[in-house]
Amino acid sequence: MIPITSSKLLGKTLREYRKGLRLTQIEAGKKFNIPQKTVSRIESGMSANLDTLFKYMSALGLEMHLEPRVKSQDNKALW
Repeated sequence: MIPITSSKLLGKTLREYRKGLRLTQIEAGKKFNIPQKTVSRIESGMSANLDTLFKYMSALGLEMHLEPRVKSQDNKALW
């Protein structure tokens, strides 16, 4: 499991996953009528509506799991 600690890292991870499925941004967004421009914004780590983000993740066959954040050795949360 990949720890996601920023919108840019989430976008990069979603892009890599989409490419692993051999889908274009247009193809990935079609299932839920998400425009290519919006997919590009999500994958660039730009702000997106949460409903749209979850629709896009669903289009890729992904879901989100939350868990407590791991602390670093100096007892500060990683961010």
